Amino acid sequence: MPTNEPLKQASERAGSFGRAPRAVLFLTVFVDLLGFGIVIPFLPMFAKRLGVGAPGIGLILSTYSLAQLIFAPILGRISDRAGRRPIIMLGLLGSSIGYITYGFANSFPALLASRAIHGACAATVPTAQAYIADTTQDADRARGMGLIGAAFGLGFVLGPALGGVLGHSSLRTPGFFAGALAFANLVFAALWLPESHAPDRSLRVDRSLRADAAGAVARLATLPRALTRHRLSRLFGVAFLLTFALAALEATFALMVPAVYGYGAVGIGALLAFAGLSQALAQGYLLGKAVSRTGELVLIRIGLVTLAAGMFPLGSLESRTALWILLGLLSLGYGLASPSVASLISRSTGRDQQGEVMGVNQSALSLARIFGPVAGGLVYQWLGPAAPYVGGAVVALAGLLLTRGIETRGG
Repeated sequence: MPTNEPLKQASERAGSFGRAPRAVLFLTVFVDLLGFGIVIPFLPMFAKRLGVGAPGIGLILSTYSLAQLIFAPILGRISDRAGRRPIIMLGLLGSSIGYITYGFANSFPALLASRAIHGACAATVPTAQAYIADTTQDADRARGMGLIGAAFGLGFVLGPALGGVLGHSSLRTPGFFAGALAFANLVFAALWLPESHAPDRSLRVDRSLRADAAGAVARLATLPRALTRHRLSRLFGVAFLLTFALAALEATFALMVPAVYGYGAVGIGALLAFAGLSQALAQGYLLGKAVSRTGELVLIRIGLVTLAAGMFPLGSLESRTALWILLGLLSLGYGLASPSVASLISRSTGRDQQGEVMGVNQSALSLARIFGPVAGGLVYQWLGPAAPYVGGAVVALAGLLLTRGIETRGG
């Protein structure tokens, strides 16, 4: 395992605390995603109480993804030069400031600013993945990345449940709590998280910022061509449509559920925790059992059909029992389809092109999370609470049609 002097010294401190560096990293990422899960599912309810309509709520959610799309590659390159630890610190600081801004927000611009700040600094997860790559050998890489995935999943299961309890009396409370949690996480990481990547002292970070910003603008300008003219464009299209449908749901779910089913913050938190558990079941258990028998393409199609079946009646059937069943179906469908798309893209790509191709796929997902919430909010406003889910089902079925021209091959 690669090591350097800062890593050794901080590892000794982490060891005295009783945690190996990767365990400290796991806790750091988990707490960061826990704060995210506490606040974001309830943002639509909070924004509505401030007088923001569904299209504005979609724009608030999209702002995070847009800022992340622009700044994440820049921060990633800075971490290559300055080290992983400062960028993780910046991400935690940005989270804290963003959540506190959210807690004090009294207007649409303030909510927009809170998401822009958070998105611009949102490099914790990708930098943590780079940290794992720094500190593992090839044979142990998948297990290390699995730690990040587990922290991610746990945060999104436990966060909404805790946010629902905190938001029962006031929807500002989750923001203040998450801000304090992020700041405490920043202090914890500053004390115990070692550096994994020795900074390159020969490079001046400040001199490269302008070039990095120009590169980010150039990548955005050429992104449509990269997505549509690539030999894997159909798979990128499926990934985009799948994420687009889910992003539209995420922007409107906390508005629709109180209006149609009568649940408050606690009920919404329980529903979203159930959705997270269902998705974790699909990804952590069912996927592994099924993929060796059916292959990824079949699982993508099964997942898209299941997602569409769960989405289409949502908001139309007023039974609470139906709500839980439909939410479980669409979560299982997404949990089967999304990782299968990523796996098929990876297996269809040579080893020397993995980074480039997965980067293009990530860009497709980012675009879906930019446009999906805005589209969902507009449809909700114009056509009513059930409309975004009918539309999401249609989008998922469009993804199913797009799979017809996809051929599989071993990687």
